[in-house]
This record gives sequence, structure tokens and C-alpha cells, in this order.
Amino acid sequence: MNKLIYIFLMCVSFYTYAQKRDANIIILVDGEVVKYTYAKIGLENGKIINGTIQPGKLQLQESDYKILEDNQIKSFQFTYSKNCKGESESKTYEIEDFKLTWLDQPYIVLYVYNIDNSKYKKIYNPLPGKSYTYEYDYPGGAMRRLQKSFTKEQKKCQRN
Repeated sequence: MNKLIYIFLMCVSFYTYAQKRDANIIILVDGEVVKYTYAKIGLENGKIINGTIQPGKLQLQESDYKILEDNQIKSFQFTYSKNCKGESESKTYEIEDFKLTWLDQPYIVLYVYNIDNSKYKKIYNPLPGKSYTYEYDYPGGAMRRLQKSFTKEQKKCQRN
């Protein structure tokens, strides 16, 4: 009887584990890691796929991942909330060139820069109609935006 219960519990755990699909995505907004938020992936056919984001993990339902494979991704959205001096401030970011292949990469690091922050206003140009910009790294390379000026760290590296 104990073996039967043990086998049943193993089957249930394998079934529930198989229902989720994780992608290794780390998102930084203004240099801070996004600890937990919800993601929305918009498809060309108008459907929305929901997921959750934790550091190093974008979690989607396995059935949703199969829908992604059959459709073109239009956008990837997430909301970042920040507490400052007792006030909560949240902003929704949209990544328009999100690709399905990102979900199969060993890792993706997405850097989002809020141009409302004076530190980044002097360095980056915002995306058209937005108040932010983004860059990303992945094992095969990186995508960098043209900058107005260099950061202190970049200047320091150029002198050496």
C-alpha cells in the first residue's frame, strides 16, 4: 500500500512540474533587479499570455508556451514597482522586439533605463513615444543602444 501511495505522489509531482516552463531571464530596472512581477506576452492574433517573473525565472504554463510556438509575439510587458520615501511608484514597460528564442537561451539579462531618472536622461535617448529604453545580453551577444554620453564606468574603462 505504501508503494502505491509513493508512486501516486511521484506521478502527481511530475505532472505538476511538467505543467510549467521556465526561462532564465533577469530584468534590471535602473540597476535594480526585478524581484517579483507579472508578465504579459501579447501575440499578433490579439491573445495575451500571462506569466510571472522572479530573478532568473520567467514562468509560463506549458500550454501557453505551445501557443507561443504557433504565433508571432507582438510585445512583452511587465510592471515594476518601487517604494521611495513611503510612496509606491509603478511603471509598465513594454519590450517590442521580444523573441521566442529568448525563452530557450541559457540566460537573458534585460537592462531597462527609465529616462525620467536624471542619471539616465543624460546618457540615453528614449524609445519613440516612451520614457524609457532597454538593452539586453544573451550568450550569443548583446544589443546596445546608441548613447548620448558615456557613464563613469565606461569612461574609466576607455582610459585604461
